[in-house]
Formats: sequence, C-alpha cells, structure tokens
Amino acid sequence: MEEITKKWLKRARYDLDTAEAMFTTCRYLYVAFMCQQSLEKIIKAIIIEMGGEALRIHNLVRLAELAAVYDLMPGEYQNFLADLTPFAIESRYGDYKRRLSEIINEKMATTYLERSKEIFKWLRRRIKK
Repeated sequence: MEEITKKWLKRARYDLDTAEAMFTTCRYLYVAFMCQQSLEKIIKAIIIEMGGEALRIHNLVRLAELAAVYDLMPGEYQNFLADLTPFAIESRYGDYKRRLSEIINEKMATTYLERSKEIFKWLRRRIKK
C-alpha cells in the first residue's frame, strides 16, 4: 500500500472516530457530516491506490463510480451514499445547516453512524494491506 493511501486511510478513520465522538455529545448534525467526510476519504484512498488522484469533489456516488466500487455495492449502500452526500456542503452553511439540524435526531444519527461503519469496513477490504 502506498504511503499516500495510508494517509488518506488514517484521515478517514479519524473522521469516523470523530463522528462517534459527536454522537456521544449529541451533536447529531456533525455525526452525519463526519460520516460523509470519512466515506469520502476512504473512497479517495481507493482511487489513489488505483493510480488516480483525489479530485476536489464531494459527491460520494460519483467518487464510488470513479473508484470502480459503486456497481459492486449492494443497493442499500448506493442509496446511502446518495443520502449522505448533501452533508458535505449543506451542513456547513446557514439556512441549510439550520434545516438539517432540525431533521437530524438521535435515531437518524445512530443510523448514519452504524451504516457508515458498515460501509467503511466494506470499502476498507478493497484496499490492499
């Protein structure tokens, strides 16, 4: 595994750990945001390992397609990536942030965190040790 891939993996793991920390402090919007960030980074690690470059895009579906993993994923993973993608941008800005904060509750945050962990493991198996 390339050194740059290791760095992206380390950042992805850090973001997933941060999502867990946000959950324990009831900052549910940031659970979703950090889950999105974690999956974005691990998918970019796959792209880099394949010889590509980490493009400055945040769309998880598009990144998974570029990493050649999207078509391999179960449908529920594909749908989850589409649902999680908006948290990359919208969760950072005023009106979007307020609206998203109002809809993210503990139950949703639990779902985002657990599904992200599951997909993270699935994606991690696609990178050589």
